[in-house]
Amino acid sequence: MNPEFVQSRWALRGYLLYSRLASLLMVAVGLGSSLEWAAQVELVPDLGGRDMRLTAALCVLLSGLALAVVGSGRRWVRRLASLLCALVVMLAADSLLEYAGVGYRGIAAGLDAAFGGGLRPPVRMAELAACGFLLLGGQGLLILNARALALRELFGLGVLAIAMASLASFAFVLAQQGEGMLQRLPILTGVLLLIAALGWMSSVPTTGLTRVSTAATLGGVLARSLLPALLLPLVYTFTFKLLETRLGMPQIVASTLGAVFTGGSLAWMIWLVAALLDRSERLRETSLHLRDVADTDALTGLGNRRKLDATLEGLLHADRRQRLPFSLLMLDLDHFKSYNDTFGHQAGDDALREIGRLLRAELRPEDAAFRYGGEEFVLVLHGVRLYQLPAIAERVLHAVRANAWPLRPLTISIGGAEACDADVTAASLLQRADAALYRAKHGGRDRFETTGCAECLAGGSGPEAVRARS
Repeated sequence: MNPEFVQSRWALRGYLLYSRLASLLMVAVGLGSSLEWAAQVELVPDLGGRDMRLTAALCVLLSGLALAVVGSGRRWVRRLASLLCALVVMLAADSLLEYAGVGYRGIAAGLDAAFGGGLRPPVRMAELAACGFLLLGGQGLLILNARALALRELFGLGVLAIAMASLASFAFVLAQQGEGMLQRLPILTGVLLLIAALGWMSSVPTTGLTRVSTAATLGGVLARSLLPALLLPLVYTFTFKLLETRLGMPQIVASTLGAVFTGGSLAWMIWLVAALLDRSERLRETSLHLRDVADTDALTGLGNRRKLDATLEGLLHADRRQRLPFSLLMLDLDHFKSYNDTFGHQAGDDALREIGRLLRAELRPEDAAFRYGGEEFVLVLHGVRLYQLPAIAERVLHAVRANAWPLRPLTISIGGAEACDADVTAASLLQRADAALYRAKHGGRDRFETTGCAECLAGGSGPEAVRARS
């Protein structure tokens, strides 16, 4: 089995498993943080000295519940999940309106006032948390209703950007270098936003941005290989700031180590991409070689019967409004059995190779020659009508007659046909050309005959057309 296909299948299963685990974690943390606020007890450890706000905890809980049922085929379940995502959007929008400073008192302010104020942990979520949950709720709504693929992926990327930026900035809080809006987002909320956004993307792994990483293609292999690299900046920021603040490492040393590891990671990614591209190019060259071998007659170097059938099918199945006319010439060496019996099969093979060379020399670049079988050949002439065939056939006849054959002169007989009517098939077209070739053989050989419908024969008014009609 193709290893890329196996990796793709495992990646698909991995995404779905991650989505389930993310939903369970979000429900557990969201429920624990909500109960912690209600009972004023420590249930969920605070990371970085900040507890998750109540409205943020409710958003995490609702998002986790909605994510848990995203794969359900029942309409009412998906509608309920959509309602939960709409509540997440409402809670996030409510907090943002309170921050807008327009005198709006929302849910958080109401709860705080109802309980006498000064609740710990606070009720209202941070500004960036509100922005993140607003986008997260919109992402969930669009996924559940299979709408606006580009917009939902944009929402997901927005959540990821907010979460990763806030988590990276937490390292500067560790270094006690002040606090801004990014640092006011509790680290636990940032982590859950990151997990949630990726969980929603993973719930539909065959669409959107995750589609590429589940594909059994070079792009899929590359995406699966480089996906962990997305977390490297965050890991490095935390690691080296911790070394600097907790272990007392000089800033210049920490910065140097950070530069070394960052450069090493970049070099590793470049090597990985180069290795994948090299492998892809080798596979492509092997595939092209095998295809050429499968489509080429080993003796003459022309296309074989398989290639001829594929070419005709492609031409006949093209859009009829855009399809250009084309014609066939079917050639057969005269008295070739006698030639073989007299001079041997090696001489016969040499003669067939020479015929292949002569045909390639007489054809235009857009035309193609094929060995039909034995001593028979077929020429496919693009953009050529039936009335034009006599002149082309005469040129081929003359090339074979005038060739310097070492043992004895050889000639060919030719039959021609045009793919003119709408219902023509590859078999009927070859049959027409073969019937014309049969008449050329029985008419004395070393000559050309044609056959076709009335439309073909009336296709021109020049001398060739008159000669073909006669």
